[in-house]
Amino acid sequence: MDSGTPDELISPSAEDLSPRSRAAFLEPHTHESLVLPSAAAGLPHSHLGVRRRARRPQPLLALNTVAFLPAAGYEFGRYFDAAASRAGLSLAQPPRAEAPPRVRTRPEEKLSKPFPFVLDIPAVPPMPFERAFRRVVLKKESEGYDSLIGRYAEEAGLDPRLVKSIVAAESEFTARAVSPAGALGLMQVMPATAEYMGVPRTSLFDPEENVRAGTRYLTYLFARAWKRYHLEGVPYAKAPAWLVQRVIAAYNAGPRFLKHRPLYAQTRDYVRKVLLFYRSRVSALAAR
Repeated sequence: MDSGTPDELISPSAEDLSPRSRAAFLEPHTHESLVLPSAAAGLPHSHLGVRRRARRPQPLLALNTVAFLPAAGYEFGRYFDAAASRAGLSLAQPPRAEAPPRVRTRPEEKLSKPFPFVLDIPAVPPMPFERAFRRVVLKKESEGYDSLIGRYAEEAGLDPRLVKSIVAAESEFTARAVSPAGALGLMQVMPATAEYMGVPRTSLFDPEENVRAGTRYLTYLFARAWKRYHLEGVPYAKAPAWLVQRVIAAYNAGPRFLKHRPLYAQTRDYVRKVLLFYRSRVSALAAR
């Protein structure tokens, strides 16, 4: 076993250093060292007389620590030479680029944006819808609420044909219809929803009060959709097709379906049913 001193613990010689570091290495040390007059007495450090050492130059201080570090001494010379060559380097962060000015989108441009959700409405209605269509057409009540629907739709800024299509899909124009979930009347409004819209729950079998509650809730859904998709300035009656489908789905299954989320199978069928009624003569309103 070699008992010599490992090479990495040997302090470097002057020949190992760069010219700049060699000058600092050969400069005589003018600093004062610690004086411990009471060290032999075993006193604690608080009783030792310590004189302050003079501030030594930074390169010299780094070179004198080489003997206590495993790294080779010439690496320190390389460090100081590189630091000198980068003396003009600034550590300040570069200025942040200014954000481009926000351009306001016109209403017609908002309507032309790509839509996030759409259902295919069949050109040929399926057989279940055909049966429902025949039932609705044969009902004399299918035109009995046109003036009521048209008045409340106009007050809310809604498409009256859309409101009538929802009535046809919800209750087939049956004023006293009751769903298994507890929805009531022409537009199948839940009692809690009616009270939230300012209509007493006890009056939901009244066609006028029911249509008033249903159109208010439909307006509430349109307002939420307009805010979510930034369509301020666009009339509700000119809503894009994909957003009309979202509002219809939310009327059936809840406002959370205004967002990008998969629809229940029953809700998809409901949306198709409403829009098939909308395309048919069922949604036509008699002249007032």
